[in-house]
Amino acid sequence: MSGQYHSVASSLFRGVETVFDRRALGRAMFALVPLLVLVLVSGRSEWLTAAIVPVAMLIALDHSRLAPLGVFAHALAISAGFVILMASLAHPLLFVVTTVLLGVGSALVTAGGSALRSLGNFTFIPSLYLACECGEGISRQALISRSVEILPFLLIAALPILLVASVEHFRSRETGQPTLTHFAKWTRLCANSERNAYIELVITVALAVAYAGVLVEWRHVDHGQWMIWSAASVVTGNATSARQKFRNRLTGAVVGVSFGVVIGFMIPHASFMRVLVVFAAMLTLICIRPYTLAFGVRCACAAIAFELAGKPWIFGGERLLNVTIGSAIGLLCALTVSAIVARMKDACRSQCDSPRPRKD
Repeated sequence: MSGQYHSVASSLFRGVETVFDRRALGRAMFALVPLLVLVLVSGRSEWLTAAIVPVAMLIALDHSRLAPLGVFAHALAISAGFVILMASLAHPLLFVVTTVLLGVGSALVTAGGSALRSLGNFTFIPSLYLACECGEGISRQALISRSVEILPFLLIAALPILLVASVEHFRSRETGQPTLTHFAKWTRLCANSERNAYIELVITVALAVAYAGVLVEWRHVDHGQWMIWSAASVVTGNATSARQKFRNRLTGAVVGVSFGVVIGFMIPHASFMRVLVVFAAMLTLICIRPYTLAFGVRCACAAIAFELAGKPWIFGGERLLNVTIGSAIGLLCALTVSAIVARMKDACRSQCDSPRPRKD
């Protein structure tokens, strides 16, 4: 009987492991718990806003295998992107152009290897989200000064990840290798890491972000960052995976928002609960393995946060609408560019295969 219980427990443990990343959870808690304490002790919401920075850095650290120097540069890149995007909010056209350039830059880093896609994505995401969140209700004249006020919170929030990266990098040092040389590296990726065709990706991201950005500014869409990032997120590099990403995001948004609205009615509307919900949303970025489940829980947290902020439950549908429209824009751009590239390749192939006229 004990052997049977042991087998059931082992199966359950393996099932949990396939859903939750315990190592990532521990590292995320190491970075987020101090921010949670600072929010509760000081009452400054800026610490809550800064929570996305260590999570984004942790994802880039793991997936792009950054060395401490790369982690430090990543923190600076997020901060610089935030300040630049925040300043660009003063003029709609400037914001669209700046967002497109930042999106293009996030895709261009894949020229150094496909493993760097996470680094690009999680520089673009926090910069965009922070700028849009912190820019709400701020006058044009005060945008830059407000971004400078937020900057120290972002840099302090990045320190735990820099510490984690330094410890791990020191432990990976080969025997006999000088410490200074070891810490002069930007990443721990192999020199022959997988590279991919990034030109198509860059063009598609630029189009998707441009269309979404123009729509956000033209229609004055609230929380437009959801629409813009959804458009960029669906662009994965090929049409097949773009379709799958679109389905995953749509499923997660529909189910997540629905559950979130219901749960929002059931839990107490206290400020402490809203803080916990925001931190839970941050954890879904890194601790839940299945993408659809993680995105669904994140959408549920967004819907709950709306209700806890005293807004009508219908505002949860804003998340669903923005995600759906943005994902549709991204899918349309991905399919269009993929079809054009395929036609160009076919035309080039047929031209190369056609017999050349004989010269007598």
